[in-house]
Amino acid sequence: MREKGLILKVVYFGIYSKGVEYPRNNNLMRALRRNGVDVIEAHFELAGSFLKRMSVVKEPLQALLFFFKLLTSFVCLAWKFIRLPQADVIIVGHPGYFHVHLAWILHRLFRRNSTLVYDVFIPLCEALVADRELIVSGSFFGRLLYRFERSCCRLADLNLIDTDTHGNYLIETFAVDPAKVARVFVGATIAQQAEPYQVAKQKTFSVLFVGTYIPLHGIDVILEAARILADIPHIRFILVGTGQLRPPMELLANKWGLQNVEFIDWISTEQLGPFIRSHDLSLGIFGTTSKTNRVIPSKVFDICAAGVPFITVDSPAIREVFSHGENACLVPSGSPQALAEAIRELERSPTLRNHLAAGARQTGRHMFSLKCIGADFLDHLHCIRKG
Repeated sequence: MREKGLILKVVYFGIYSKGVEYPRNNNLMRALRRNGVDVIEAHFELAGSFLKRMSVVKEPLQALLFFFKLLTSFVCLAWKFIRLPQADVIIVGHPGYFHVHLAWILHRLFRRNSTLVYDVFIPLCEALVADRELIVSGSFFGRLLYRFERSCCRLADLNLIDTDTHGNYLIETFAVDPAKVARVFVGATIAQQAEPYQVAKQKTFSVLFVGTYIPLHGIDVILEAARILADIPHIRFILVGTGQLRPPMELLANKWGLQNVEFIDWISTEQLGPFIRSHDLSLGIFGTTSKTNRVIPSKVFDICAAGVPFITVDSPAIREVFSHGENACLVPSGSPQALAEAIRELERSPTLRNHLAAGARQTGRHMFSLKCIGADFLDHLHCIRKG
């Protein structure tokens, strides 16, 4: 690390996503700046969400255009990198799968004294094989993908991941040195709400879910819980978002005749904080994929920033921060009955809701703030550079 009094210089490198729907990079850069770090961006805009980028291979013309843009990004990023001043750290932002090798080459040629950091965040094998099931495990492409991602992780001096449980996945799956894996929380997309949660005296008890409808979320579990509670008309479910499973979930809700469920397309980031606080209870994730056990979803960070009570899956990753009955209500994965019972219990107990909301709010302030996230990263960085 630099001598005391000198500002640490970081190059944030790649085609990383900067949209509000993917807060990882924005939060990490803001967190570093909040801690006095000079962050310089070497960025190439490759438009589209993660799913859009991965799905282009299905359309030959789109695939050709994508790979042309990808090749262009290598040239542009290399040129930007060479022209930058010397830096102490190079961070390959997420998604950095395609550019960590380029960063390593540039690092070896021009910045040998810098520390190369790769933000894995969402492991590619996990996303495409286990979570979205776009590639079959053990197939030719599955094995190729595994070797590719293993090489990405092994090139970096430090690999960032969102939970310790996810870090163990990297260590066990790709044989990464544990000393080169560091947990850095994602943080919220919304500002910490100033006012504490207050139980609303309304006839309707509203239960909110906000998400992108991927298998991890377990929307079917939420709908089954709504079905169980259908005979309690004042409990209503509001599901916000679009994505992979939205159409079949709407069909399922219609098939079951769920009058207590409302689907909303999206809420802007500016409105999200007040919108979350306008509901009595928020929901996290309830899926049964292997990834469910390894992540703290972005929605949980937003819920904590909003300071409202919430229910989510009881998993090793969640248990790194949350305790049942203290700052969250935890239920088994894939259990609509347990979810329905938890909703009913919280609906009946304003005192418990207030207690959970206060715990979630305090967790957000003391563990997920930008200042804390930046300080955690710098501690890990200090250890790897010192070693």
